[in-house]
Amino acid sequence: MFMRTVMATGIFWTIFAAGAQAAGPALGAVSLLPHRAVYDLSLEWASAQSGVEGLHGRFVYSFTGSDCAGYVTEMRMVTDIAREYGGVVTDQVSSSFEEKGAFAFSSTLFSDNALQSETVGEAQRTEKRAISVTFGGDEARAVELQDAEFPTEYMANVILAAQNGRRAYEAVSFDGSGEETMRAITLIGGREETEGGRAGWPITTAYFPMGAVSGDETPDYTVSMLLSAEGVSRDIVMDFGDFKMAGELTRLEPLEPAGCEAPPEALSSKP
Repeated sequence: MFMRTVMATGIFWTIFAAGAQAAGPALGAVSLLPHRAVYDLSLEWASAQSGVEGLHGRFVYSFTGSDCAGYVTEMRMVTDIAREYGGVVTDQVSSSFEEKGAFAFSSTLFSDNALQSETVGEAQRTEKRAISVTFGGDEARAVELQDAEFPTEYMANVILAAQNGRRAYEAVSFDGSGEETMRAITLIGGREETEGGRAGWPITTAYFPMGAVSGDETPDYTVSMLLSAEGVSRDIVMDFGDFKMAGELTRLEPLEPAGCEAPPEALSSKP
């Protein structure tokens, strides 16, 4: 968003994502900027128990498409983590296509050049207020989950909430990083100006397992950032509990939006 560990959480998607609002009203109400962004990664903080002594890396994020054609997200994150017992280099590549009611996703994770995991699947919103998820690969399977918002849908709804002066947004979320939905709660700060004078808001999103209902649980992880009204993320901090990783935006390239006559080119190789 680093999927369920540093790589295995939905954080890989949520960097760029009262009660569920799964109809996705904001996808057509918020103007998202197609862009390519590059972030330098560093260690923000680590507890003595974490064993993490250093971290550096790079995160490249590409967001293309349009509301009428659907959105294609492509990401690559490479990290070099120094630990007490030796370092490890991780490399994760993910891609997705999202349109109203549908989400296709794929992800591969390498650790020290050895393949650790590979995920591919599609999720479709059904008429029964649920999502039907089909996973491919060697262990093809299908599951039905409660209705949930997909990553771009959730991000757009957070922006819409911020524009309307709300201080929080909550929904059930599904990002393809596992076979379960999660409860996402975003706290929204006061409006700020980002580079170029565009509106933005400092936000912090916490992700909880769906069984967490008492309000006293610790989130699986949190992501803080300055999110612009166009969906560009700056000043990212990812909190894994025993250490934090920072992402500094070093390059931003606006891209042309896709036309409505046909889906984006990347769909020819939809994950």
